[in-house]
This record gives sequence, structure tokens and C-alpha cells, in this order.
Amino acid sequence: MFKQKLTNVVSNVDGSIGCLLIGFDGIPIDTVYRDEELPQMSAIAVELSNLLDKFRRLQAYDVGEVNEVSITAGSITALAKVVADEYLLILAMTADADVNRGQTMLRLISPFVEREML
Repeated sequence: MFKQKLTNVVSNVDGSIGCLLIGFDGIPIDTVYRDEELPQMSAIAVELSNLLDKFRRLQAYDVGEVNEVSITAGSITALAKVVADEYLLILAMTADADVNRGQTMLRLISPFVEREML
């Protein structure tokens, strides 16, 4: 169901490695990789979901919502965007990839994912 949208992201961002849709529980819903699956991507996805979940708890302190984060670990940059309050779109890229293009692509597909999740 989501594979085509995730494939569009991977195809349209130079330097992309893969795109994932996961729940905040860390369970993957759909994944697409440009070439081959990146073994550490599952661990990165789970940690990003934990990080964003902690930021969501900060809302009690009136700091506002955190809907997107990016993190660079070694040679991988990962972007994460919250969709439908319970899911994350994660784009893994090489460290020299176009982060702005990656953010734009995640923002473009997030309304579609939210409609399908509700």
C-alpha cells in the first residue's frame, strides 16, 4: 500500500539508502531500499522512534510539538517525520545527500500516509 510512495522518495533523493514507515513501537509497516537492506537501519529506526517519543512527552512543558528530526551517525543521515501521531516516515541517506530534498519528499508523501492510516 505504501511501497510506491516510499519508492518515489528513494528514487527522487540522490544519495538515499532507504525509506521506512514504522510505528512508534518500532514495528516496521513498509520499507524500501535503493539497493540492499541496511542491517543497522532497524536499530536506527527504533532509536529515532524512542527519541521522538521522548520529545512528544516534552509537550507537557509547553515547548511545542516536535514533528521532524534528523540525525547523522557515521556515514548515514536519517530524517524522521511524524505522521498520523503514531507513525514515523524515516529516510536514510548518505551523509553527503541532499537533506533538504529528503525533507521535502517526506513532507510531500506524509498527507497520503496520514489519510491511509486513519
